[in-house]
Amino acid sequence: MNLQRSPTRRKRRRGMIAVLVLLSLAVLVGVAAIALDGGMALAERRRAQDVADAAALAAAADLFAHYQTNHGQDVNGTAAASARSIAAANGYSNDGTRSTVTVRVSPAPPVQGDPTITDSSGNLKPGYVEVTVQYNEPRFFSALWGQGTIPLQARAVARGTWSVVVAGIMLLDPSSSGALTANGNGSFTVTGASVVVNSIDPGGAIASGGATVTAPAFYFAGTPGESTSGGGQFNGTMQSSATPTPDPLAYLPPPDPSSLSLQSSQPLKISGSQPVTINPGLYVGGIQISGPGGVTLQPGIYYMQGGGFSTSGQGAVTGNGVMIYNAPLTKTDSINLSGQGATTITPMTTGLYQGLSFFQDRTSTVPLSITGNGNLNISGTFYAASASVKITGNGSGEVVGSQYISFGLTLGGNGSLSISWNGSTARTRRIGLVE
Repeated sequence: MNLQRSPTRRKRRRGMIAVLVLLSLAVLVGVAAIALDGGMALAERRRAQDVADAAALAAAADLFAHYQTNHGQDVNGTAAASARSIAAANGYSNDGTRSTVTVRVSPAPPVQGDPTITDSSGNLKPGYVEVTVQYNEPRFFSALWGQGTIPLQARAVARGTWSVVVAGIMLLDPSSSGALTANGNGSFTVTGASVVVNSIDPGGAIASGGATVTAPAFYFAGTPGESTSGGGQFNGTMQSSATPTPDPLAYLPPPDPSSLSLQSSQPLKISGSQPVTINPGLYVGGIQISGPGGVTLQPGIYYMQGGGFSTSGQGAVTGNGVMIYNAPLTKTDSINLSGQGATTITPMTTGLYQGLSFFQDRTSTVPLSITGNGNLNISGTFYAASASVKITGNGSGEVVGSQYISFGLTLGGNGSLSISWNGSTARTRRIGLVE
């Protein structure tokens, strides 16, 4: 028997194949459209995020630059303008059609109310900025399946604020033995903050001869980081192999001597018995105080252009709201406080140098020396990024500063000295992305 294929059945099969091919092509075109438009959308989304990050950082830098007067708010709109300028330079012109750039600063509420960036009212904290960038991506191949643009959005939050440096002692020497050295039979107490020793040497901190150093915590970059002998000891929580802390005041510019009033064009030597009052400004050749008469420093910045700043007399030295900047020209142009009279110095409470009492040219290695005999009452920060400080005390209960940020520190004598950290010490800037 002969079997023959039905012509009708054969035609129906060819018709099915054609339909399947057409359906498959439609699916493939759709997948290609999604892949191509989706790929472009992902690339544009990444670009929008980069621009949002850069714009937020620009606005934060502006908020920080005007923090002294505007207290973290965009009073004149310069922070928002900086953010929009960065966005426009990268193709997001904020025309409201293709792109929209929104900048929010205190006291506006953010799009996302993260409690770490908002105050009790739900508004952005001063110094914080939120930038959102929306780009309406036009459709290309995906126009086969939909109409209108594809909205893409990126968000970034940055801060440009001040924060205090929470360390009673911070030593920047990266490698020496004895970057912190305590000798003699004295006791040295740091209250309110920790001690940070950046030296990676196993003996970055040394206590000997009965000297004791007490602080809430010690952070040593070395392992173990501290060495004791002869009864010397460190009292407090110890952490070895800590990550070294960069100089938190490296950003701080020195005072501009040309902006200060010239108070003396030659070394100022005060040795009389009568009280003397001096004013802030530029002192060429420095200031040397050696007389029995009291000396009062009016509030402001004292710039020592060579000569240093020294006290060695019997008279009292008082300076409230002052910062003494030392720019050594020779190896002897030092800060040397060794007077027998009462020395009372407090830092400025506002301005760029808030919290600093002594600031030495950060490139200078000329050492600083403080000698106490029961007559020191100094608050504020001693900052000498490349120099060592020597503190010797034989008195009891003397306060020799609120904070030391220096290359190295030596503590000696037989007295009882304290470094009393508080929230009005030196501040550092915080500019960066937080979200």
